[in-house]
Order: sequence, then C-alpha cells, then structure tokens
Amino acid sequence: MADTRSVDASLWWDSFTLLLTELENAPLSSDLPQNLEKKLNDNRAWFVDTVSLFKPANEKSRGALNSQKLQIGSHQLTVQPELKDKALQISSYLCLDEVQSYILAERSLEHHNVAVDSMVLDFLHAVLVQYYMERQCLLKCTRHILMHALYVGIGSPEGYIIREEARKLFHDGLETKLISLLQDLLSSSYPEQMDIDLFTLWAEETIIEDNLVLDILFLAYYDSFCTCNGERWKKLCSLYKGILSGDYNLEKLAITADSLQFSYHAKTKVLLILIETLDLENLLQMVRDEMPFSKDVSTFSLTDVQEMDSLVSTFNAFQMKEAGPLILTWAVFLCLISSLPGRDKSNVLMEIDHIGYIRQAFEAESLSYCRDILKCDILKESDGPVAGYRSVLRTLVSAFIASYEINFQLEDNNHNLVLDMLCEIYRGEEALCTQFWDKESFVDGPIRCLLSNLGSEFPFRIISLVRFLSSLCEGAWPAECAYNFLDKSVGVSTLFEITSDSLVDEVSHIVETHQPLQVPGVEGLVVPARTRGQILKVIGENAALVQWQFAESGVFILLVRLAQEMYLNSNEEVLCILDLLSRLVSFNTAVCFALMEISNSLHFQAAALNGNMEKNIWVVEIICTFVRNLSPNSTNAGLMSLGVNILGKMLTCSPSNVSAVALKANIFDIASQTSIFSVLSDVSSSGSWLFSGKLAKMLLVDCEQNNNDCPLAVAVLDFTMRLVATRVENDAVLALIAFSLQYVLVNHGYWKYKVKHIRWRITLKVLEVMKECIISMSSYGKLGEAIHDVLFGDSSIHSTLFLICCTTTQALEKLYVSRLFELVEIEGLQRAIASGLDIIFIMLSKYPKDSSSSLSVFHQSVLSCTTKPVPVVTAVISLISYFRDPAIQVGAGRVISMLFTVAGYQEQYLFGNTCFALDDKQIMNLRCSVRYILLEQSARHEDLVAAMVNLLTSAARFQPAFLVAIFSSEENVDVQLSITGDMTHPKDEASFGPFFSKKSNLVHAVLYYVERADDLIRSNPHILLRVLHFMNALWQGAAEYASLLESLKRSRNFWKQLSNAISLTASSKAPSLDNLSEKETLHFAYSYKCQSAILRIMAYDLFLKKKLLPAESVVKDAAQSKDKLDHAPGSEKSRATFVYDLKDMLSSWCKDSVLENLMKSYASGEYDNRIFYHAKVAVSLFSVHVMERLATGDSGSLSASLVQKIHVMSKKLRNHPAFSELLAHYSQRGYSEGKELDKLILSDIYYHLKGELESRKIGPGPFKELCQYLVESNFLGTYGQRNNDEIPGDAKDVYSFDLVQMRADLGIDMWDCSEWKASKEIAETMLQCVQDANLVMLLARSKLSALKSLITVLAVYNSDSLGKNTAGGKIPDQLVFTCIDHICQCFLATVESLAPFLDASEDILDFLAAQTELLLQLTRSVRESLSLAVSVLVLKSVASGLKVLTDFGQSVSGITVTIKLLLTLLLSVLESNCLGSYLDNATNKKSFEDLAKVSNETVSLLPILCNCIDAAGYGVLSLTAVDLILRDFLTPNTWFRIIQDLVPLQHVILKLHDKSSLASIQTTMKFFLTLARVKGGAEMLFNSGFLSSLKVLFAEYGSRPFSRVNDERVSNLHEETEKPQSIWGLGLAVVTAMVQSLADSSYCIDIVDNMIQYLFSEKSYLISYYLNAPDFPSDDHDKKRPRTQKSQTSFTTLKDTENTLMLMCELAKHWNSWVKAMKEMDTQLREKCIHLLAFISRGAHHLGESSSRNTPLLCPPTLKEEFDDYGKPSFIDSKNGWFAISQFGCVSKLSSPATSTALIINGQATKSSDSIPKTYFSDRIAEQIYRISFLLLKFLCLQAEGAAKRAEEVGFVDLAHFPELPMPEILHGLQDQAIAIVTELCEANKTKIPPETQNVCLLLLEVLEMALHLELCVLQICGIRPVLGRVEDFSKEIKSLFNASGGHVFLKASMKSLKQIISVVHPGLLQEGFL
Repeated sequence: MADTRSVDASLWWDSFTLLLTELENAPLSSDLPQNLEKKLNDNRAWFVDTVSLFKPANEKSRGALNSQKLQIGSHQLTVQPELKDKALQISSYLCLDEVQSYILAERSLEHHNVAVDSMVLDFLHAVLVQYYMERQCLLKCTRHILMHALYVGIGSPEGYIIREEARKLFHDGLETKLISLLQDLLSSSYPEQMDIDLFTLWAEETIIEDNLVLDILFLAYYDSFCTCNGERWKKLCSLYKGILSGDYNLEKLAITADSLQFSYHAKTKVLLILIETLDLENLLQMVRDEMPFSKDVSTFSLTDVQEMDSLVSTFNAFQMKEAGPLILTWAVFLCLISSLPGRDKSNVLMEIDHIGYIRQAFEAESLSYCRDILKCDILKESDGPVAGYRSVLRTLVSAFIASYEINFQLEDNNHNLVLDMLCEIYRGEEALCTQFWDKESFVDGPIRCLLSNLGSEFPFRIISLVRFLSSLCEGAWPAECAYNFLDKSVGVSTLFEITSDSLVDEVSHIVETHQPLQVPGVEGLVVPARTRGQILKVIGENAALVQWQFAESGVFILLVRLAQEMYLNSNEEVLCILDLLSRLVSFNTAVCFALMEISNSLHFQAAALNGNMEKNIWVVEIICTFVRNLSPNSTNAGLMSLGVNILGKMLTCSPSNVSAVALKANIFDIASQTSIFSVLSDVSSSGSWLFSGKLAKMLLVDCEQNNNDCPLAVAVLDFTMRLVATRVENDAVLALIAFSLQYVLVNHGYWKYKVKHIRWRITLKVLEVMKECIISMSSYGKLGEAIHDVLFGDSSIHSTLFLICCTTTQALEKLYVSRLFELVEIEGLQRAIASGLDIIFIMLSKYPKDSSSSLSVFHQSVLSCTTKPVPVVTAVISLISYFRDPAIQVGAGRVISMLFTVAGYQEQYLFGNTCFALDDKQIMNLRCSVRYILLEQSARHEDLVAAMVNLLTSAARFQPAFLVAIFSSEENVDVQLSITGDMTHPKDEASFGPFFSKKSNLVHAVLYYVERADDLIRSNPHILLRVLHFMNALWQGAAEYASLLESLKRSRNFWKQLSNAISLTASSKAPSLDNLSEKETLHFAYSYKCQSAILRIMAYDLFLKKKLLPAESVVKDAAQSKDKLDHAPGSEKSRATFVYDLKDMLSSWCKDSVLENLMKSYASGEYDNRIFYHAKVAVSLFSVHVMERLATGDSGSLSASLVQKIHVMSKKLRNHPAFSELLAHYSQRGYSEGKELDKLILSDIYYHLKGELESRKIGPGPFKELCQYLVESNFLGTYGQRNNDEIPGDAKDVYSFDLVQMRADLGIDMWDCSEWKASKEIAETMLQCVQDANLVMLLARSKLSALKSLITVLAVYNSDSLGKNTAGGKIPDQLVFTCIDHICQCFLATVESLAPFLDASEDILDFLAAQTELLLQLTRSVRESLSLAVSVLVLKSVASGLKVLTDFGQSVSGITVTIKLLLTLLLSVLESNCLGSYLDNATNKKSFEDLAKVSNETVSLLPILCNCIDAAGYGVLSLTAVDLILRDFLTPNTWFRIIQDLVPLQHVILKLHDKSSLASIQTTMKFFLTLARVKGGAEMLFNSGFLSSLKVLFAEYGSRPFSRVNDERVSNLHEETEKPQSIWGLGLAVVTAMVQSLADSSYCIDIVDNMIQYLFSEKSYLISYYLNAPDFPSDDHDKKRPRTQKSQTSFTTLKDTENTLMLMCELAKHWNSWVKAMKEMDTQLREKCIHLLAFISRGAHHLGESSSRNTPLLCPPTLKEEFDDYGKPSFIDSKNGWFAISQFGCVSKLSSPATSTALIINGQATKSSDSIPKTYFSDRIAEQIYRISFLLLKFLCLQAEGAAKRAEEVGFVDLAHFPELPMPEILHGLQDQAIAIVTELCEANKTKIPPETQNVCLLLLEVLEMALHLELCVLQICGIRPVLGRVEDFSKEIKSLFNASGGHVFLKASMKSLKQIISVVHPGLLQEGFL
C-alpha cells in the first residue's frame, strides 16, 4: 500500500473563485439555491476567520510532503516530486503552510497551463496570482453575502437564508476578526524570502485586501449587522489618524499608479465608515420627532461623545486635508445633538465648540474634498457598496443643510459645492432618487426644501435647477416626478422694479404688475397685467426677484428657450437642458410621449407658436434643427450626442413621424443629389458615405476631448440602429448604415480616446448596428440588397470583425496579468468578442444551400486559413476553452458548428481551403474543454452545454474526420467503458478547470446524459434533445462511427435508459392545452421531440442490423475462413446481443402496453383548427382597426414596415369588388350623408370580424367576401418562421409565428403612454390568439415528429430486408386492432376540426397525413387477418377525410400528399387478403351483413372518388380505387348510374395521352376494362371515341416493331418493350370486353370490323410479335459450334399474348367479318399459332430431364410484385409439364434482388443449377403458358368451326381452303401434359385441393378437352385414324386421371364434359366400358 500521511483537514479549501462565481450568478431577487446554501455552511469557518486560515509554514506539513499521498480530510492528493520542490519554495516565499502551498502549485499548474519545468519566475508569478486570487475571492464572497442580504432587505421572506447566513457570521465574531485583519494588513511587511521583483505585486494585492476588508466592515455597520459603540468608533478613528499620519504602511505601499489609487480608496472608506457609524440618519429622525438624547436611542453616551470629541480635536484639517470631512461631520453631529430637547446634555455640550469645528472645516475647504470623493473612481467604477457610500454622503449633506443656514446668494461658493455634491450623489443611483421623491423620507427633507427654493426662482436661475433635476430623474418613477415637478411645480420668477404703486402688501411682500410683463428669454411668454407676485429676495435698491402667481409649464419654457437659441446665456445652459431632456426620455417612455405632445398643450397654443405643424413633431423639429446647426467642436459634439440620443428615444415612440422629420431635416448633412443605391453598388468604395465630413470630425473630437456618459459615436450608432429597426427605406438610412459600418466600425479602433474603455462601448454599439442590419435585411426591398452587398462584400468590414474576434484563449489570459490593461477594458473586449461571434454566426447561417452557388466574400474569408490575425477556425476552437466568459464559449461553439455546416454544403468548392485540421495539443484542449463543459457545466450554463452538443452534432454530420479526432483517445489514460454501465461522476475537481479529470472521455460525457435520460426528459428535455440529436447524427453516419457506436451501446443500460425515458412519458396522461402555460407547453414539446429522437435512433439501429450487418458478416467470414469455427460464433453472439436487446425491448413494449400507449398518445391530435383560424381572424380584426387609425394620420408606435403593410392591404381591400359594392349601396341609402363612407365600411367590417371572433358567423354577402379576403390575405404569414428540426433552437425559434418581431413592429410596450392605449386590448387579443396558435402548433408539431418516428420504427420492425413481415417482429393482431380503432377516432376528430373552416394550416395536414400513414402501416401488418369491422371503420375514416379535404381544393399547401396517403390506405384495405377471402367465402348471415356494411361504405366513397379523378396529384389513385370498388365490391346495377353521372369520361380518356406517366395510362385502361365488361359501360366507351383514342395511343407507343431481346440486352428489356406491351395488352383486353358486352348490340359489328382491319393491317407486326414462338436450344454439345441463344421474355409479355389471343378469338366468332377482312392474312396467322402451340407442346417433352442449361424460355421477374412471388413457395409443386421446368427460366442474376445486396465470394460453394427450387412465380409462368395454349386451341377450333359451317352451307369440304390445323403429335403433347399434371395434383391432394390449385386443374382440363376437339377435327378432315400405340397410352393416362379425380367434387362438371369428347374421339374406350 502506498505511503499515506494525514494532515489537518482545515488545510483544504474548495476554490473560492468558483464559489464567488456561483454567488454572483445567483439572482439577487430570490433566496439562495439549496446547493449554494450548503456550500456557504461548509465554508463558514473560512468566512469568519478569513485569510487567517491560510496558515504559516510548519514542520509537520513539511514532513507530510515526503509521503507519496496526502490525506486532507476527505480529500486525497498524490504528491508529485517535481511539484513538491516548487511547493517548498512557494512556502518560503509566502510564509504559507507547505501542504497549502502544494495545493496552490497543483491548481496553478492546471489552471494556468504553466509547465513545471518552465522559468521559475513565470511559475512563481502564476502561483502568487493564484494565491492572492483565492484570498481576495474569499473576502469578496463575504462581501457578496452582505450585499445580497442588503439587497433583499430586512423582513423579506425571499432573503431569509442569506440574511441569516450574514447574521451568523457576525454572531461568530467576524467584526473583531476583520478589524484585527485590517490592522495586520496595515502593519504587514514585505516577506524577506520573496524576490524584490515581486514586491509590486505584493504591495498592490495587500492594498486590495485592505479595501475588501473595509467594504465588509462598512456593510456590517450600514446594514446594522453589528453596532459601533464609542470604544469601537475611537479605535477606528485612531486607525484613521494613524493612516493619515503615516504610522501604517498604506502610503509606503502606494508605489504605482494603481496602488496609489487603491491607497486613496482605503483612506476614503475608513472616513466613510466613521461618518456612517456616527448615525446621522438616526439623529435627523430624533430632531424631527423632538426626541431627547439618551442611551436608549443612541449608541453613544454623553461620556462617549466627550471622549470622541477629545480624539477628534487632535485632528488638524489644515495639516491633513483628509481630516476635513471628519471634522465637518463631527460639527454636524454636535449641532444635531445640541438641538435635541433635554437639559442633562447642556453642560457637556456647552464645553464643545461645534461652531469652531464648522469654521475650521469651511476654511479647510472640506466640502470641496467631499466633492472630490464623490468624483473619484471609488463611487463610479468600484464593484463594492457604491450606493451605500453615496447614501452616507447624502445623509451628511442633508444633516449639514438642516444644521446650518446656507447662504443662497449666487456668489456663495458653498451653495454651489452643496449642489455639486448632491448632483454627484443622486446621479446614477435610482434607489436614492426614489427615496428622494418619497415624501415619507425624512432624510431627504432638507434637500427637498432646497429643490423647492430653486424651483421658486425659475426661470431666473435655470442652470442650478435643471442640473439638480437631471440628477434626480434616475429611474422611471423619479423621471416622472422630475417631469411633473418641472411641468407643474415651478413658478415664473423675474426681476421686477418695485414702486409704491406696485407694492400691495409690505408685510407679506406682495407686489402687482400693472402692465403685461415680458418674461426675459422666452419670447411670446407674457405675465398678464394685474398679476400679483411674492418677493423672493431684494436685489439692489428698487429691484427684487418676484415669483408671479402665473402658471406656466417649466418644460415648455425650456423647450422655447432651446428653440430660441439667441436667448441662451451659454453652452452650459443648453447642455443642462439637453441633458435633462435626454435623461427624462431615456428613463420614462410616458415622459417621452408627454414631451412630444407638449405642442398640443393650451400653453403652446396660447403662445401662438403652433401654426400649422403636425402632431407630435414640434419638439422633434426643435431638436433636429438644433443638431443640424451645430458647428464641429468638442462642446458641440457633447450637445449633438444628447440631441441625437433624444431623437433616438422619440424615434422608438413614434417611428413613422419622427423618422420622417429627422430624415427630412438631414441632421447629419447627407448629400442628396445622388441615389445612395447607385453609389453603394460598388461596396469596395469605402469613401463615399455622402456625408459632408462634419459628423466624422465631431466623432473624433468627442472621443479625444470629451468624457461624456453618452459619447457621440454611441448616440449616432444607437440612432442608426433604431432607424434601421423602423424598416424605413430611404437613401439616408443606407448612408447612415454605410457610415456606421464602413467608417465607424473599420476606423474606431484607431481613434484616440480620452477614456480608453469608451472604445469598447463604441465597438459593442456598432456591432449591435451590424446585427440589426443583418436581421432587417429580409424586411427590406432594394435597401436590403444594398445592405447585403455592404455586409457580405466589403472585406474591410470583415477584417475589422476578425480583428475583434479572432484571438486565442492564451492571448486573453495574458491580458489579466498585464499592467497595460484595466479590468474594464478587458471586460469590454470580452463583450465585444461575444457580440462579434454572434454576428459571425448569423452571417454564416445565410450561406447558399445550393453547393453550385458561389460563396460570398465573407464566407470565403471565414473559411480561409490565411485570415488575420488568427484564422477564424483556430480562434473559435481556442476560445471554447476560455472559461472566464461563458458567453464567448457559447459564441465560439455556435460559430464552429455553423462553419462545419457551411463547409459540408460547399465541400467541392472548398476542397483544400478549409483548415479544420488541428494539431494534437489543440485537439487535447478542445476535447478536455468540451468534456468538462458537458460534465460540470450542465447545471450552471445550459446554453454553453447546448452549444457544445450542437458543435458535436454539426461535426458528426459534416466533418466526420474532425469528430473522430476529438473522440479518439490521445491521452495516456484508461478510457475503457464499464460493461456494467456504472457511471461515476468526477468529484473534487472544481478548481482544476478543464483538466479536471483524466479518467473520463467524451463517450463517458455522452453516456452521462443517456443514463439520466429518464430524469432529463422530465426536468430538462431541451438539453436531452440536443444530446439525442447528436446521437441521431452518429447513427446516420454509422459507417464512419462504427467503433464509437459500439462504445456507446456497450453500456448494458444504454437501451434500457432510452426505453425508460419513453416508457415514463407513455404512461403519463396527455397534457391539456387549456391548463398549460407557455413554459409547460415548451416542456412537453421538447419531451415529445426527445421521444421522437429516441425512436429514430431505434429505427436506425434496427435498420443497420437488418440491412448492413448480414453483408458485413459475409465479408468477415470470407476473409477469416480459416478460423471461422472459432471466432464467428462468438462475434455473431455478441452482435446478436445488441439486436435482441433492442428487439426484446420492443417486444416488452407490446406486452406492457407501452407501444399501445405511444400510438394512442401520438395519434391524439393537439391540432385545433379553430384556434389557428381565430388567430387569422384576430389579425384581420386588428388590421382593420389600424386602417381606421391610419386614416386619421395617427401611426402611433407602429414600425414603418408594418404601416406600409397595412397601407398595401388597405388599398387592396378598397379595390375589392365587394368593397365597391358596399360603397354604392351605402351611397344609395344615404348613409353618413355621403361623408367618409370608407371609414364607415371599415367600421362595419371591424364589427363583423369581431363577431366572427366571438363565434357569431357572418352571413353571405359582400361583408363575408371582404372578411374572407382579409383572413386569406396571409398577413399573419409574413411573420411565419420555419424552425430547423435537425438542431433545436431557442424557445423563440420553435414557434410558427415570430411574436417577438410582431411585438417589436407594434411597439406595444409604448401604447400605455399614448393615445393608442384604448387600442391595446385589441392588439393584446390578437397577440394572445397568435400565441395560442403558436403553442398549439408547437405541441402538435412535436407530437407529429414523434408519430413519424414511431411509424419508421414500426416499418423497420415489421419487415425484413425484402420488406416482408418477419416472425420475430410481429405486433399482436389484437393490439393492432385496438390501436386502429383509437387512431380512427382521433383521425375523425382531427377531420371534424377542419370541417367548419375553409382553411387549414400545413401542419394540420401533415398531422392528418401521419395519422393516415400510421393506419396504413398497421393495416398492412395485419393484412392477412384484418377483420371486417376494422375495415369498415377505416373506410369510414377515409371517406370522412376525403370528403373534407377535397372541399379545400388543391390550392392549400400539403393537401395533395394527405389525400394521396388516404387513397393509398383505401387501396390497402380494399386489396387486403382477408377482405378478399370474406368476399369469396361469405356463407352465413353475419358474413353477409358485414359485407353489406363494406359495400355501403364503398358506395358512399364512390362519388367522392369520382370527383377526385380529375385531380392532377392523385387522380390516378382515385381511378384505381374506383376500379377496385367497381370490380370487387359492387354490382353494375349499383354503380353504373353513379359512374355515368359523375365520371367525366371524356376527360378520363384524355389521360391515355399523358406521356409523363405510364401508371396513369395503365390505371385508366384497367378502369376502362372494368367499365367495358358492362354493356352500358361499353356503349359509353364507344360513344366517347375510345377506339380512336386507343389507336392514337398505339401509334404513340407502338410506332416500331418489337423483337425479343437476348440475354445481353436484358437491362433494356423494361425500358424498350414493357411499356408498349403492357399498354397493348390492356388496350386489347378493353376491346375484347367491349365486343363481349355488345355482342347483341348494333355497335358490335362496327367494333369488330374496325378492329379487324386496324389490327391485322396496320398493327400486323405486333400481332406477329406476340405470336412468335421461341427457338428451341440446340442439343449439340460441340463446344466449338455457336449455340442458339436463349430467348427471354417477361410475364407482362405473356399476359399481352393472352390478351391478343382473347381478342382474336372474339373477333373470329364473327366469321363473316373475319373472312371478309382477313382474306390472305389468316393463313400466316394460323401458322404462327400452330408454331407457338407446338413450342408449348414440345417444350417439356423436348428437354426430358430438365436442366437450366437448356431451358427453352427465360422469363425472370422484373416487377416488384413478381419479385415478391419469386420469394414465395410453389403452390403447384408438379413434376410434369411446364411446371417442372419453368423455375429454370425464372432465375436472372441481373434482376434478382438478392444479388443486388448480397456479396459473391470467390471460392464459396454455390447451389447447383439443377437444384433451383420451384416458386410461386415459376408456377404463374407455367399457368400463363397453359392459358395461352388454351386460347390458341380455342382460336384454331373457331377457325375450323367456321370452315365447317361454310362447308355445310356449300355442301362440300374445300380442302384447298380449309384452315391449317396442328399435327396430332402437337395435340397429343398438350393432352399428355394436362393429364399428367391434373392426375399428379389430385393424387397429392386427396382430401382437399387449395383454390388456386383447383383453378389450374380446371384450366388444364379445358386445354385437354379443347385439344381433343381439335384432334377430332384433324382426324375427320384428314381422314386419319388414331395410332394404336397412342390409343393405348391415352387409355392408361385417362384411366389414372379419372381414378385420381374421383373424390374431388369441383372436377365433376369438367370430367363429365371430358367424357363426352373422349367418347367421340376414342369410341373404343366407350366400348371397353371405361367411360
């Protein structure tokens, strides 16, 4: 066992850096999370003892490092020798415990990535930084706890935990420890062992710790966690005195600029603590309440006061200016105490001269020092309790005002200092401003009196009041209060000459003016005569400042003064006015509206300045004019900044009006002589902004010389961004955009800045402009194209963007240890990088999806390896490891993901130009970072985890090599996965950064989420979904990730966990939309998407096992043939384990009702078309309302683009014929007396739509037409967005409609502040309806995704590689029937929701299609056992769906696909084997009743299907269904009238000429064939010109002769011959049926004559082609002689031959027409028939023992159905005739599906060709051959019969013209085959013969009988007697036949007929008594 030493557990500490981050990320508005509360409890000892727990060095710890391992409490460390030496050196430097030094060294090594053997100084520097960072973060944690407690306040239930934690700290003695620590720090000296080079670092860090301790102490006293008594105050005061006198090291450590600043901060904080602990606020309250001074109400006694005074008196403000504020505070403190009631204190206080203190403070300019404190960085950029420090000074000033009389004369500098201090205190502190305006705040009472005094002197003294109000308006409510005060509470004061006449009351100082008095500086504002006023102060002998009893708005006066620039006293006044206005409009939107509407006030109108100006634009014009006239200098730059900022805020409130005025005013001096679109067409000309140059100059001057809160560049950029957001299309807009991007963005990095970090504010703002431009491009027209050219074509913009973003983690880390960069600059850079990465991502996403399209300049630059300063790929991959800022990591992850995608789509174009190849170090860093994020950051930064998973997903899809490199293990660690699947989460790795664990790889990280799948799908499905998408990508690329997939599936619980995730949700109740919030809906939607992803993974895996692994196994077995016996079984067993695991899981789903629940849940539609329809109605309602408002010229806060949309819609509405009809009607009726009829009609339309929204239907008429037009106008569709299901996005991205953009265009947040408030309810109703539609569509679309995935699983599970059902993957029939029943109900419910509305969304139709597809899949799986009841239910559903959907018409997107699926489902049910068996075998009453129900359903379907025949997308399917119903389910009496009335036969006939679709022609022919079998149908065809169309069709497809193709040309068989042959055969079959149906009609002769002439004259070559007999193969085995090639045909050709012969037979029956037309052609025809008959007769006999080498006929399968039959076993299995040899001709290596996927291996044994089995297909070939032989015999018999009849007519037999007849040997061959086959079948099936076999037997007996008839004819005509041997052979064979057929009833009739002909042909058999 390794040597392990235990040391004190208190030496260990968890990283305070990470703890501080968690504290800072915790929301202040709520209490602490439970895990964070536990961490605080665990670290309480550290918080109380602070840094003293970093212990000094000691021998025990030094000795412990000599062991191999250290046990520190529950933590264990392995001691590395190289780190041990470093730790000892660190310990000597820092005087730190050796074990703690070792912990530091190890963490520094990991966190900073500094090599141990690097330079000593680098390593020591890293460790020192880490050490002080830990100390300071410990103190910051304590400070944050107190600040959090202060924020939540006392008594808040949300903050109980944090306040209790803070209370416990001080209860445990934190106050004493802090003061002791502060003294130690102030007295500390430089460590002797530390190098002098590190002194600066030590000094700065020490002073920083001083400041942190003082922050904590201040918060303790400020929030009353502890009280400061007299002794403690004196101790702190003594400490302050020591600091000022140099007794401590504070001044000595201030050796750098930073340390000097920190030293000043520390002294100031001690001063503020002393001021706070005097508790002036309590004294003010005591003064107000007139409470006597006592120990009960004060922490100090009179004795304490005396002692404290003795200490304060030792301070000299003249020698130590820092003591001045303390002396001033002490004077105020004494003054307040002395003013309290009570006598016991009088003697004590009489001895103390507080007047002397105040005089000393004034003389030492203490107020100036206090003002300087307020202006220093401590109260501006500090992360400490700034508000608390300001509050202390606020209380001091208030107490000072209350204690001493302040001289308010202009020349009094103290008054100005107090005002300056108050402005600095309140500005930027909303809490203090809110407290000021609260009248209950007694602390601010004296200051409010000061404000009131300033207001009374307005406008005589403007600057002081305006400055003060500007500081007091921080926040929405303070801004409103400030505006109201200025608008209503200020008076009008002027200088007034007092005379005896004007003085009304000398006592009350009331005067009266006898003449109108012009207010100076406000032209047009006059105080009316006889107005009285109050004298405020006397100025001179007869002059006084008078406040008149005359009300006027102070806001109005300021605006008028601003408009009348000549009256402005100075730039300072303008600056103050603009600053106030800017802050008012920035903090309060209602104030902004009020300011714009000031022109409509009575005051304005009374001043006669209103004129003819439009509403709300007077103030805008004032600001625009003022900005336009400013000359370029630093002061005016500040003024312009404020003016532009005001315009920007007003632009948001009223986009259309303000943009119009601002652009017209041309405030930026843009030249207008040339169109900007033409000038900027060349994006490379970066100098042509069309600006005069003034703006650029002012930007430079402002940056170099001003220090404003709002830099001009930021104001201009913000104005530009807001202008772009309005979507105004104007030359000036593009000019501003170009200026912002091509000038500001490109050049601002090179400007000089007075305040350096302002540069990053400008960077961020210009990037915001850039982002807004990218987002807005699609909303613009020509302007959008110009913006696109600028953004994507200007390389200077790209270079600047890359310069900002393209850095590395190492470069950013170096900034933190550099003294050249301030923290605020680094943070600004980080925010800029994050923003820039976001922009790059958005721009990358706009790549061309077509790989043939060229990439933009931007995309080429991003994907270039030469991008400066660092290639983008290198930079973003490096930034993923930058853990200081998760926003940068998220941005980097998103960018690299999109880079993979772009490169994937542009692979050929970018070949060799991308740089995704990383070196080993980069790969290792990325792997470790991603792994750490996935395992450690999931709870804290979900966005970061999501970005990393998306990165892996994109890599898996588009960059396989990259992903393999990331997942491959380059580390020397054990990465084997646990077979048991147990996952161990890394522990105690918090401070190790991305290198936390060397025991887990990325596969573990992925499995970490898989193992939590059942929990994540309930708690956080969004994250799980992303992981599942990544796994889907892996399974899609299974060929490249085979080993990775095996690693994942090697976990025993892999499938179990995924199954549990689905099983849990399947058993839960489906959510109801009525009770779901938006958050809950998103949760369920993501849950369904997770289920969908899991099901897809299962489907992929099943597919891979069934399709790919068999071939893989064959290859592997062939390659490893030698050890096949040893290894193959094991591998197969291993491989089978995975298959069986998954299949067993699916089987268990069937048993446990999981599969049933899934199907029922997914098929239950969440779609409510009513909600979708209501959303469109609500949008239309709102649109009409806006039309009414726009008609009055009030566009409110609507964006310009929305206003334009409404205008266009309004114009179209007014041009609608129904609108014109209403205008005429209203005019005729005299409504509105002919005035404003448009508005009246719009109002009526509005109320009609409102009724529709409230479920009151609109009656027919023009209003219904107009409302329908509005609803169908697709206005809502302009806000539609399509989400990417492959990579899940944010909540906003998954909605169907972009509500965020809609709200932005409405500007609805502003409506409460404007006249549009009354319209807000209408808009909110619309938004709610759209949001309801969003939620419904989101949930339904997610469920649809799961449904589609389930269908895929079922399809793969139920079929093998040939698509046929397998025994192992069969779902129980009863389960299927139950599900079909439920799904049909759901389908009907979905259809019913569509029925009331003539509109449907594409999503609803997709869901209907999926429901239909699921039904289709299920019905196919039970094809053999589908019950009639289920069939009826499905047919009802199909009928209902077709009826509703066909009413929509094909204009609705997605309708065609759904209808096609419904028709396919219909055909599947109608064609099911089970239904066919019911039709054939119905016997009992129940069967007939069920069949009647089926027939009734088909009857109801027939009219619907007939109406669909003409549809382009699904007409063929409809016609197929109609044909099937007519043929198999209904009698002609039932269907003929429907077909006659509803089927447009002429249109159907036109389908015969549809050259684009062979299927259409074939289907049409089959339908005509069914129709032709009915006499009425045949007449319809004849009268519709069918025969003419058929001839045209034959001419198109049969214009060339056909010849059989040989084996070499088999690939062209289907292409060259099958199309025309199939059409030929079907056409002849139709004609045959027509002739048969019209046999007794006058039409028949016309058809016969027509077709005989046509076929045997014009198409004789085709007749000859189909009657040609193949050549027999040669028996010569001489290999040197060429052998006759085997003929090849197809089953379709054989069918066409049958149809040809059938028509010939029908035509030949009409002997007269036949003889007349055929003449000399019939001889050749008969010869061909005889030859073909001879081929059939001699085929089997010729071969003897069959051999595939000599098979006479090749007929391989070519169609899918034929391949299916080829895979079925034989149903005849005869060893005689063609049934014995046909299988040899059915094998084709080119056609067999097995050879398309199987691998042929050299040397592998193959089956003998003679062992080829008989198949169903080979039996069908043989059966078809005998059908042809029967028709040949029938035709020859008809010929002979015709000749015989003619002989009877003429009285003799004309042998010279008697038809040719076959030789007896030919007929004998056919007889023998028929007898042998039937005998064999009867003997083999003695009990019962299957129906198909019965049909073959009957066919062969007909052939036998027909051959005997023909033999009789030959014998009689030729006079030939039967050969004796033949008679004997026939006798034996026929006896065997009769004996075998004796027990089979179905042969009885055929055998009887056969006996009759045999008795004639062979009468000897009759004599023998056999017959």
